[in-house]
Amino acid sequence: MNPSKRGLGAAGKTGAVVVLIIVVLGAIYLIPKFSAASQSQASSSNSGIKQITGMPALFYGFTRMQVSVEVNDPLNGIDQNQSYSYTVLGKGTLNSTVYTRVEFTTVGVGNDVVVWYNSTGGIDEVDLVGVRNYTGNGAANLPFITIYDSAFGTLASIGNNSTLLSLLSKTSEAMTSIGPTQVDVTTYVLRARSYPYSSLTLGLATIPGTNAQLATYLDEKTTDGTNSVLQVTSLTR
Repeated sequence: MNPSKRGLGAAGKTGAVVVLIIVVLGAIYLIPKFSAASQSQASSSNSGIKQITGMPALFYGFTRMQVSVEVNDPLNGIDQNQSYSYTVLGKGTLNSTVYTRVEFTTVGVGNDVVVWYNSTGGIDEVDLVGVRNYTGNGAANLPFITIYDSAFGTLASIGNNSTLLSLLSKTSEAMTSIGPTQVDVTTYVLRARSYPYSSLTLGLATIPGTNAQLATYLDEKTTDGTNSVLQVTSLTR
């Protein structure tokens, strides 16, 4: 089989899913509110807590993670349920530079991608497994990366959004097992309807033995009837 044709086919299938995820998450303000730009904002309700900020911090703290994304958007006829995972493969060297190699996959589908992260969290190479490798400044913007960055990146940055957290009230706190890892999860809910949210529930986990937090659950409904759930289903340190 011609590798270039395989690459185009894989890109088309993955790109379709990427468009779906980005359109839905963007429409409900997940990505704009929980982007890297918001990571510098300190939560007044969590003063003293060191937030996990960015994908590389996830890889340092957890060798494996799986998340599920559920989206129901009746207005646009979207009903989607998909799971994604990553596994830290370890260190690798390219041109005398040491990288952290991380493999992402769409559970049950494939679309396996190995990403080479440098010491600053930048991406210098992306390997679409079995198809081809990509290098250069544009590698981080490939659709194969965007889909995973959207899901895991949201979890890594949401805890730093002081604007969002100011709208929430704490309802409970309990030790919770997520796969083989136990974490202390504090649950927050939206105090009152606040556009574009009609309701929102957020779970923030404090990692045992650290002062770091990670979002493990996000369930939000918007005023246009869209319901989106992002949840960590397995976590390995």
